[in-house]
Amino acid sequence: MNGVQTASEAMTASFSAPPFEVSDPWGATTPRGLNPLDLSTILSGLPLPEIYTTAFDLAQPVGGKITVLALNKILGVSGLPPATVDKILNIVVAPTRSRITKGECSVTLALVAMAQKNMDLTIENLTAHREDLPIPHLPGLELIDFESVNEPDIYSASSSLPRVHHPVHVGSSVSDPWRYSTISTTTASKLSSIGNGGYPPAPSFLASPPISSPEVPQSVDPEATRKEMYQWFLNVDTIGISFAPEKEGVFLFKHTNYIVESKNRQTTVIRRYSDFWWMLEVLAKRFPFRILPNLPPKRLGVADEVFLERRLRGLTRFMNALVRHPVLRNDPLVVSFLTEPVELALWRKNVVISTEDEFTTRLPISDAFAKQIPGTLDLELESIKRRLPASIEYYRSMVHVLDRIQKRTEASAADYTRFSLALNALADCERKCHIEDCYNCAQLAQGYGKISSHINQTSHLLEDQARTTHRAMVENLKRHRDLLVSTQELLQRRDRSREGNAAEMLKKRIASNEAKLKTLRNSAASAAGASGNGAAGGDSSSAGVYDAQIEKITNNINSDHEELRVQNQRAILLQHTLWMEITYYHKSHAQIASMYQTFVHGQMKTSQSLFDNWKALSPVVHDLPMEVNGFN
Repeated sequence: MNGVQTASEAMTASFSAPPFEVSDPWGATTPRGLNPLDLSTILSGLPLPEIYTTAFDLAQPVGGKITVLALNKILGVSGLPPATVDKILNIVVAPTRSRITKGECSVTLALVAMAQKNMDLTIENLTAHREDLPIPHLPGLELIDFESVNEPDIYSASSSLPRVHHPVHVGSSVSDPWRYSTISTTTASKLSSIGNGGYPPAPSFLASPPISSPEVPQSVDPEATRKEMYQWFLNVDTIGISFAPEKEGVFLFKHTNYIVESKNRQTTVIRRYSDFWWMLEVLAKRFPFRILPNLPPKRLGVADEVFLERRLRGLTRFMNALVRHPVLRNDPLVVSFLTEPVELALWRKNVVISTEDEFTTRLPISDAFAKQIPGTLDLELESIKRRLPASIEYYRSMVHVLDRIQKRTEASAADYTRFSLALNALADCERKCHIEDCYNCAQLAQGYGKISSHINQTSHLLEDQARTTHRAMVENLKRHRDLLVSTQELLQRRDRSREGNAAEMLKKRIASNEAKLKTLRNSAASAAGASGNGAAGGDSSSAGVYDAQIEKITNNINSDHEELRVQNQRAILLQHTLWMEITYYHKSHAQIASMYQTFVHGQMKTSQSLFDNWKALSPVVHDLPMEVNGFN
């Protein structure tokens, strides 16, 4: 359809902003070349014991890296003294860093194994024994609580309304995006009797959206409508996406598989990135004037872990945007994508996929349908269009700034961990004074251990705060930024569709044919009159020629009138669709308040916990010996 943005053009919109990967969250540029040896490659290519991979995976890596605090928890079960743990961290992790790679984690575990065997802890010694490294002993590794914070759902605001999860039938119809389709008792019983968790198998023919022609409601209760809309926001599905354990393919052509889980449907399927791409291409043809979410971009060559992690988050936002849209979430293709257990490439061979746009299935429409569209729609669309570019840039800026804040908090957590380790090591070092029977020095060393424990707790709280900031705010800000970008692209498609106005072309063609028809009828009448008077040169067959031409042009005019009627109805449907989309866009702003409420509540909780932690430490430091005469 003319003016419709292709899926490939829309893929990178949500990733058009800079990645904002901040290496130094404090703003200064970290000097390069201080450590010419890349520790992450020292053990590359070696068949390391399984515990190396297990420890790294348990530490919940993000973007191929784990935090210093998570690494410290692993070292905590090694049984090594604090001074040794501190030495290992200082060897592997630079003071300006708060995360390490898998290769650096392997080097750390190798140093742990060497320390447990009383070997010298140097990189040179590690390199010399890289072929015959001992295996680290980490009892209770699987029992470590890495304190993962579940992602808060900003759409799950508490309410007295019950949370009802309606199953979605592949053949369900949607006329009003804000109204529920009532499922009869008979239909519900049939659905419950079908296997695969109550959802029907993939159809043999996957048609275009079976959207019935909507009618104007006789009466609308505003209060009931508000409750219905609020209930809809409570009933949205939540899609979780994670990496499948193993890549498929051969050598350089391996691809990553994704595990896609639907919370409401309780289904789990395996999908490739190309499956997401294909689905968006089909949806772009079916729903040319809906708010279509964007996919993260493709990448040629081998993708690194940071890129794959960003793509995973982008795919998660994409799928959740689909299932939150009141029309797209019920499309048979989306339902099949989330529920069909077999590989999608095989499933596609057994079904016929229709790419007809949604307007085709909704014609003809009632004459009263146009009355639903507000007269100010075009003005509202233009107003949104003017504001969107600035709003998108502001959201990109907020994402950037909050991402830096999150990384600074994470860096602070890592620094507190280092401080705690050093203080613990100091307590062991100064436990015995050079003066025999010195009570105060022993009391001071004991206090070091208590202070270290509280500072380590501070590190835990700050890391929780950083993780919550990222999941409760950074990703949700990106969600709304993506919504703004998708709305902007919708309005751009609408503008491009106006450039080739088929209705205007039909009107001009009808006017031209009507002028030709009038001329032909006049000529036919003249020819008939001349033939009837027996004029010289009169040809009785000329009237028949004119009749054939008149019939042909008349048929063309009737055909164009019918096509013009269809185009006018499509224009009404387009306007109605745009009205519903900006209504959905507008109502989505209500989720922003919940997002900030969750964020502020988390900040208050962390601040209170930090206050309680420091308050509990206060009597400990006040009990430390501070009389000068006590150190005679």
